[in-house]
Amino acid sequence: MHTNLVVSAVLSALATTAMAAPFETPYSLSAVHADFRSQLEQVASKSGAVGSTARVAADLMGPHNAAQEKLILPILGFADVAAGGQMRTDPQMPERLQVLEAELAQIHDSDVDLVIALVDLYATADEAGQPETVRLAERMIWHEVNDVQVLYPAALLVGASLQAQLGIPSPAGFQIDPGPLDGPTPSR
Repeated sequence: MHTNLVVSAVLSALATTAMAAPFETPYSLSAVHADFRSQLEQVASKSGAVGSTARVAADLMGPHNAAQEKLILPILGFADVAAGGQMRTDPQMPERLQVLEAELAQIHDSDVDLVIALVDLYATADEAGQPETVRLAERMIWHEVNDVQVLYPAALLVGASLQAQLGIPSPAGFQIDPGPLDGPTPSR
């Protein structure tokens, strides 16, 4: 029964993606945000140091995820179009990309703030002997680092590809320099 439910959910998500409006966050990305938000809110509802540390992270995560889902992740919904060289795009894509490039530095800064809060949660939960919360914080840290290292550049690449297909010159681009999320010796 569980397998049938999982298969149905996956098929539903794939069908929804195929029929989605042109500028929507891909379901798989918004589902991860919703799942993490739910788990973090559950931890934040507890009393004590772990709960209050989780509350700080949850308060940062809400607006951060909203900004991502408004500016960055919907562009990734066009990845199949960009990869296939198809011409279907959002007529507002050039404007959306300009907004993305203008806001990306602030979103990156909020990633750093969120990761710092998640590291605090990791340490507090570890000290309190709560391995499930330690693991949650660790997975969320990996997710945020993945956003900076993979999703943001991918969104810019998809946008530039769509602009090139439409013959629209793309802006110079946004360079994310090695920083706190890359460690002291980045591999770039």
